[in-house]
Amino acid sequence: MSIQLMVVAAYLPKEVINTTQKLVLMKIADSADDQTRLARPGLERMMAWAGVGEKQVITVVTQLVGLGLVERVTIGRVGRRAEYRVFPHGVPPIPSTEELIERRRAAQRAPTNPRLARKASRRKPSSAARTQQDVAAREETRASTEPGPEPGLPQGNPDSARGRVAAGKPSGLPQGNRAGSPGETPSLPSSSSSLPYPPTPTADA
Repeated sequence: MSIQLMVVAAYLPKEVINTTQKLVLMKIADSADDQTRLARPGLERMMAWAGVGEKQVITVVTQLVGLGLVERVTIGRVGRRAEYRVFPHGVPPIPSTEELIERRRAAQRAPTNPRLARKASRRKPSSAARTQQDVAAREETRASTEPGPEPGLPQGNPDSARGRVAAGKPSGLPQGNRAGSPGETPSLPSSSSSLPYPPTPTADA
């Protein structure tokens, strides 16, 4: 176990390795010998440290070999752990506090996306929340400053001059068939009671 090599791996900047690569490298360095820098961490322990699966751990170790931070000495087989050498080209120095401060300031000055970098000055970051009440108060302040939804219908207010019937008596309604339907009320034939009664049959008929 080498605490010094693990600390060196922990201080590598994010421009060199990402978080998953750093965790795997720290586990390899933790299992390394201080003199020879040889380590046999085991696949299961590297998976547990990095919180990833077997295939991703193997991929990350290959990436570390490509970066020159790890060297494969012995390839692992069934029943035999792989052996690695940490920092085969030399152990980097542990950065001082001044170097870490300058690294942080340089990261703050650098734009997140150089193509879309804003020229306006950034606002001062808010103080760190200490309690749950601080977080709740910050969320309430943020909600009160955000603009609310615009009044009106969700699809927008309709145009006042379009799609509306003008005031007054409507025109253009169908008038019916003037030739077949007179303007006055049609008369129906009278009932059959107005017709003359038929003659009463007699005994001679």
